[in-house]
Amino acid sequence: MEGSPLQPSGEREFIVQLVINSAGTYITQKDGLFRLKNKDKRFDVSPLKIESIVISNQAMITTQAIATAMENNIDIVFLDGYGDPIGRIWFAKMGSTALIRRKQLEIAEDKKGLELVTDMIKQKIKNQVGFLKKLVYARPGRENLFESPIKIIDSALSGLSMHDGTIEDARNSIMGFEGTAGRAYFQCLSKLMPEKYIFKGRSRQPAKDPFNAVLNYCYGILYSRIEKACILAGLDPYVGFLHTDNYNKKSMVFDLIEPFRIYAEQTTVYLFTGIKNKRRVFSYS
Repeated sequence: MEGSPLQPSGEREFIVQLVINSAGTYITQKDGLFRLKNKDKRFDVSPLKIESIVISNQAMITTQAIATAMENNIDIVFLDGYGDPIGRIWFAKMGSTALIRRKQLEIAEDKKGLELVTDMIKQKIKNQVGFLKKLVYARPGRENLFESPIKIIDSALSGLSMHDGTIEDARNSIMGFEGTAGRAYFQCLSKLMPEKYIFKGRSRQPAKDPFNAVLNYCYGILYSRIEKACILAGLDPYVGFLHTDNYNKKSMVFDLIEPFRIYAEQTTVYLFTGIKNKRRVFSYS
């Protein structure tokens, strides 16, 4: 439905998520159905075919349509002009979003949560070592710069496989292996930079060099995308597994971003080393 919310009925049998982003679309309720109107076009859809509705700030919805959504346990998410979530309405009783968040809390305390966290960090570290190996091939004669960092990262990856029990039991150990791999990784990347862009490790608030400033900016874009995905999926961005739940800390966003950090890192490295990557490193839709 995205980009064309007024398709003729019958083109799709089931709509998991109805995205309304065409300017001027009006959502109301008629005879128990959602009715979408935009200029001279009209489209009716049964609430039985929808799990959630996503509405941009260019669309309008009536209270009758909202009531119909609530009666059918359909979440409604509102987006701002940049496409980021600004609010959500869900059914007052136990429904899909409440169930998802309850399961999220349960998993955070058991073995399944540990497995999820370990897999995310493993993927992050695999991405790091994979990127370094890719960079080796583009720099013949400089293999010695990569040997030690890759060994350290591979060792950290092996250590992650030894954990058992709960996240609470393994948190410090997991973050220790992650930190060891990260230090070796960024030290290696620094040695690849032109002399004026060499940096001394990661720095965040504030960034102490141009490389970290750009990397932090790219991470920031990823954070907003991950948070949006959490909200649209019904997850609580503030209830994380590996990262602790401090006040106003979006712990789940910090957890979920780990396997995707590589996109920001590749982009930043290519920018500062001047290497032209023929394929797009990443794109945001």
